[in-house]
Amino acid sequence: MLDRHAIDQLIEDIGQDVFVRLSRQFLDETAERITAIKACRQNDEWKELARHAHSLKSTALSFGLRQTGELAAALQHAGDRGQVASIDQLTPDLFAAATAESREFADLCDQLALSSQ
Repeated sequence: MLDRHAIDQLIEDIGQDVFVRLSRQFLDETAERITAIKACRQNDEWKELARHAHSLKSTALSFGLRQTGELAAALQHAGDRGQVASIDQLTPDLFAAATAESREFADLCDQLALSSQ
């Protein structure tokens, strides 16, 4: 579920048009981060996985994808410590949350874009 307070605050801070434009970039980068995290897991690259999880955490929370951000924070923590069992437990949940919240966020952005025309 999206954090509408964070989203509304960001829109207030930067304006709706800029928000919509940046949101498209954010969604693209989120998909790229998920792909990178998958690759890092397959290659046992824990520090790199933690770096991607950190970036995902920061942007997800800024754009109101709370569950994605929280799971990414937990994954970052597990990656920093090389905790493979935790990584394996967290990644499916992160991927599912990111997919669901990204879809909901994209729908919201589409509505905002239409309303500003």
